[in-house]
Order: sequence, then C-alpha cells, then structure tokens
Amino acid sequence: MKKILISGLIATSALFAFPGMAGGTMKGNAGMLGKPMPGLTDDTVIAEINGKKIKVKEINAYIQGITGDKRIRLQDLPAQHIKKLVQDYADTVTIYKKAKEIENTPQFKAAKMKLAVDMWLKERFNQIKISDKEAKEFYEKNKDIYFKTTPQIKARHILVKDEKTAEKLINELKGLKGKALEEKFAELAKKYSIGPSKVQGGELGWFNPKQMVPAFAEAVSKMKPGEMTLKPVKTRFGYHIILVEDKKDNNYMPYEQVKPQIIAYLKNEKLKKELESLKKQEKFKLLVPAK
Repeated sequence: MKKILISGLIATSALFAFPGMAGGTMKGNAGMLGKPMPGLTDDTVIAEINGKKIKVKEINAYIQGITGDKRIRLQDLPAQHIKKLVQDYADTVTIYKKAKEIENTPQFKAAKMKLAVDMWLKERFNQIKISDKEAKEFYEKNKDIYFKTTPQIKARHILVKDEKTAEKLINELKGLKGKALEEKFAELAKKYSIGPSKVQGGELGWFNPKQMVPAFAEAVSKMKPGEMTLKPVKTRFGYHIILVEDKKDNNYMPYEQVKPQIIAYLKNEKLKKELESLKKQEKFKLLVPAK
C-alpha cells in the first residue's frame, strides 16, 4: 500500500514526561498502571507554595497545556505518580519567577508566536469533522492507488546445477498430489537442493513474485496452488523445480483498517485549504529579488 502523505502542518507537542507513560496521549489512565487517588476534585487543595494554595484544577490546566490533551486529569492518574507531577509543577512555578525575565526578548516573542500558531493549528485540526461518507468515498475512489495489496505466493523449490538432475527429480515427483507431493518434495529438497532453503525442505514462504528473478517469477505467476513445474526453470542460479502451495491475488486493505489514516489525511487537506484562504486575505509583497 502506498502511504498517504500528510504534510507537516501540525506541530508535534512536546509530551509531558509522565512517570511510567510510554508516550502519546491517553484516555483516563490507559497506559499507566495503578488506581487513582480517591477523593480528588478540581477544587482539592493539593499543595502550597509559600503559603499560596494550589488546587488540582491548576495542575490539570498545566498538564493539559503541555500535552495538548484536555482529557488528562490528576483525578484519573495512578496515585503513585501524583506526588511527582505536583512536584514538577511546583518546581516550574519556582523557576519561572526567574525565567520570566526572558519574556521581553525578541527570541521569546518569536517563540511565543510560533507556539501559538502550532497550538492553534492542532486545535483547529482536532475540530475538523470528517463524515464516514466522505472517508468511504475517498477509499473507493483511491483503492487502486493507496490501498491495493501486492500479490503473494507461497512456494517451495529445489535448486540443482544441471538440467538432467532436475528432470530426474521431476520424474520422481510426477503423479503425486496434495500432502504426499509436499512431503516428497521437501524430502528431495533436503537431499538434492543446493539453495539455502534446502534445510526447510525448499520452503520459501510468502513472497511477491517481483522479488524473484524474471524466469522464476514468470513461472510461479502462471501456476495454481498445488501445481509443480513439469519442466526445469533455468535462472542464473541453476535449474529450479517449483511447487506452488498457495496464492493471494491482488486485494484491498479493509476500509475499517485504513479509516483513521484516511480521516487524518482528509482533515489535513481541509486545514490546508483554510490556511490558503486565510493567507490570500493578506496583501503580502516580497521586497527582495527571488533567486
């Protein structure tokens, strides 16, 4: 399947370093083990800094601002992590008293503007709605471009140096079918094949025919499951006797499997159009010669 390329409009927010969290957003305490602390509410006073009371809702706002996930609350997180999170908030408040001196510098103002844009883009992206109908229409229209799977073949082969040996082995296998053919084929592969797959009885597993040399690929593409080549197939490696065990023809990835990717792509396309419209409202003029 070809990837649907989603342009980098949406900046990835720095994730708050939750202890025990593997990364990414979460719902409730998914991804973190342990029970929440009982009795916590937004108005619970959970700490003091120089006598000033700090409520749970202040720390929730801080965490949500950093992660960009409005679902995260202390009330839902495992109790064993609460102390660390509250301490991190207190440390930030303490250091900010000194750090805020930098707010008047051009660098900070530029960074603040860029952060505001990034956060707005993410918020707008999350607000855009894509209907199931839109997503399905995109899937049907682009099935052959993005969601088509490649044909796969499962086969065994016996590779020998000369045509005479290959013909001899084919004669031994003629007349056999099904399980009897597979077992005898594997036995002869282990005994006569010079290829690395001989230890597995010539088993090649599933592969895309295009991965193979042309003569081999052409032969297996024409065969049906259960069929064996009745004439040796010559390649630069030697002479092959091939047994096709199974085939998967061209197919499509299920809609439900690719639906989240489609929705993200369509949301991004809508956001791009909004931004283009927004930029057209501005009278921008480049005053230096473009190279």
